[in-house]
Amino acid sequence: MSKFMTIQDFSERTGVSKSALRYYESINLLHSVERNSSGYRVYSDDQVEKIKLISSLRLADVPIKDIQMYLKEDDDKIRQKMMDSWIQMIKARLDILNVSLRYLESDSANNQFYLIEKTAETIVWFLAESKTGKFGEYFIKRGKELEKLNIPIKSCYLKYLSGKDLIKAQIGFGVPSAIQTSRLTEIGIIEQMASCICIALPFHEPITEIQKGYQKLITYANDNKWIPTGSVLEWYRGDDFTDINLIMPVTQMSKRGDM
Repeated sequence: MSKFMTIQDFSERTGVSKSALRYYESINLLHSVERNSSGYRVYSDDQVEKIKLISSLRLADVPIKDIQMYLKEDDDKIRQKMMDSWIQMIKARLDILNVSLRYLESDSANNQFYLIEKTAETIVWFLAESKTGKFGEYFIKRGKELEKLNIPIKSCYLKYLSGKDLIKAQIGFGVPSAIQTSRLTEIGIIEQMASCICIALPFHEPITEIQKGYQKLITYANDNKWIPTGSVLEWYRGDDFTDINLIMPVTQMSKRGDM
């Protein structure tokens, strides 16, 4: 085989279309060696391996900027770290696709369940103890304490811990990540909740019947083989805490680089 190839020959040799080769040149991932006497692009044998790698990485949906950095990098250890990060990116994407497929296959929408994407959030948790449906005073008390310290509240949560008649729980408030918590009293824990996909069930019954919502959500999750990645939470919104969803995290999410 000749040392140099036209774009047609190079395309046939590598299995990469001519339009893709021209595109890779336009974004500086590939460069033709020169142009022949007729003005056509000419490629060399030693570019075959490179274009096959580029094509493979693009089929794996690796961002173009990442491929450009990978090709410029000479350190094998750094290259391996980049490869490992792409593997994690694809695994996270597969998790989301599996969750989406399971949601559609389980006829969730017709059963009042839905998927929500929760962004990463800092949650301040306080311990509380009360009868079912009687935690409102704790939310009000702790909410006022946060307001006095000029700490904005993004979301409110309740996490069941133990008990049947008298419930031990944590009540939580989503707050900005940069807040100073030293002036808060009786903090149970400060949690950095990762981004995640949750299955959610809107709850419209009297709050004293919230256990029925738990039973419905857990039964649904078991029947459809959802695997929780965190605790079931009562998620409260609205000034009067009447907008309630029960949420169960089912997969964590990771940020993906720009294409």
